Amino acid sequence: MSSMIQAIDLTKKFGDFTANDHINLDVKEKEIKCIVGENGAGKSTLMNMLYGLLQPTSGKILIRGKEVTMNSPVDAIANGIGMVHQHFKLVPSLTVYENILLGTEINVKKGSFRTPIVDQKEEIKRVEALIKENHFELNPLDKIEDISVGGRQRVEILKMLYRNVDILILDEPTAVLTPQEVDELMVTLKNLKEQGKTIIVITHKLREVMELADSITVIKHGKVIGNVLKKDTSEKELAQMMVGRDVVLTVDNAREKAVGKDVVFGVSNLTTVNDYGKEVVSNISFQVHKGEILGIAGVEGNGQSELVKLMTGLMESTKGTMELDGQDVTNWWPKKLREAGMGIVPEDRYAQGLCRDMSIADNCIAGYHGDKDICTRGLYNNKKIKEKRDQFVEEFDIRIGDIDGNISSLSGGNAQKVIIARELSAKPKLLIACQPTRGVDIGSIEFIHKQILKFRDQGNAVILVSSELSEILSLSDRVIVMYKGQISGEICPKEVSTAAIGLLMAGISSEEGENA
Repeated sequence: MSSMIQAIDLTKKFGDFTANDHINLDVKEKEIKCIVGENGAGKSTLMNMLYGLLQPTSGKILIRGKEVTMNSPVDAIANGIGMVHQHFKLVPSLTVYENILLGTEINVKKGSFRTPIVDQKEEIKRVEALIKENHFELNPLDKIEDISVGGRQRVEILKMLYRNVDILILDEPTAVLTPQEVDELMVTLKNLKEQGKTIIVITHKLREVMELADSITVIKHGKVIGNVLKKDTSEKELAQMMVGRDVVLTVDNAREKAVGKDVVFGVSNLTTVNDYGKEVVSNISFQVHKGEILGIAGVEGNGQSELVKLMTGLMESTKGTMELDGQDVTNWWPKKLREAGMGIVPEDRYAQGLCRDMSIADNCIAGYHGDKDICTRGLYNNKKIKEKRDQFVEEFDIRIGDIDGNISSLSGGNAQKVIIARELSAKPKLLIACQPTRGVDIGSIEFIHKQILKFRDQGNAVILVSSELSEILSLSDRVIVMYKGQISGEICPKEVSTAAIGLLMAGISSEEGENA
């Protein structure tokens, strides 16, 4: 099989930092190539060079054996390369067909000349034909803001296909999809391969890699450390290549004790609006008990982030109440909530959990800097602060180059461990963990999961919010699913299928699913 696209000694530097170091990549014609690696490994940098968003410091890019130079995505598309980004580049207020043809509009023809008037009938006709050809369920007249996330992704794919690309790059394509939409995407990509397309998929989800790939390239620290055929490898081997050691991929969630009867935290009819006055959390009610992990699942953007902000004091409720250990804590500030026994692992570690320009030691006490053991009469005990830092480093296996350096010098996984260590060491009654393993390497994910389960088994309560459905299902004792700011259902993860959860994530009740 001939090569479709190749990278030869491709290198990209940002100042003194080398993001890609002499990368060699060979993607064959009509194959699905998966690029895997931990967060920060250099996958996206490589793809951005192949798509013309970044220019290499050195090295070559070849298409069908011919060297090409791409200074922009326009050049990439001209060379038959299209890219579907993790965060879609669509205009919500425009229709499906308008988004697909954006920048390539068809104008009304009069004689041999094109007028400035857009030929809407012809545009709709062409998009309808494209949708039918690819067996997608889309209405060209629907507005983007009114269709599902999976539908938006299909629009992005059609945008590229309309431009006649031969090579399609997808960056973390399943990050915001329901299980059903993931299955549909798999079918779509395999169909495109059958039509002669060459597909490159960037992902960290090894199950999907083993389902989809023909060949796999593993990148670590900006270098290619392995090229394997799917038939010659396994999830375990890929994880070992990515991390450099054996990793346990399954979570041991065996319980020694039953969930307690005492309620640690509860919300009743909790409601709030965003800055535009739109209700984004609507009449949410639930309780979490001692020794229980309550998972909150759902496609991102369905109110989970706002619910977490409400629970952790970063947003005010317009209606409803919150109770922590029997005390009304509605609309309390984060500091007061921490003092009442709440540990907080925020959604965005650097926006809400850490300060990049502060030392590792100072970040170890952030949020707890008024505690008497480290602060007396307004004066900090630096010796005690460093002792706390050193304790965290040892107990939570935090890998540090410069012990006195800033937190920004740490990898994503080690920075996240600082937050986990800080919050758990305060011995809270309740831990609210939002996206606790986002952007974290596989080895650190394994460690963080064990710490969360250990905290639960000590009789504490956990609310786990994650966009990773596998994480929710493997860790939680009970799961509520959110859709458009409301609870669409509650399930026991051990007693329900992934398909049933996917329906709830799409706002379809179990009864509706059975009747569909």
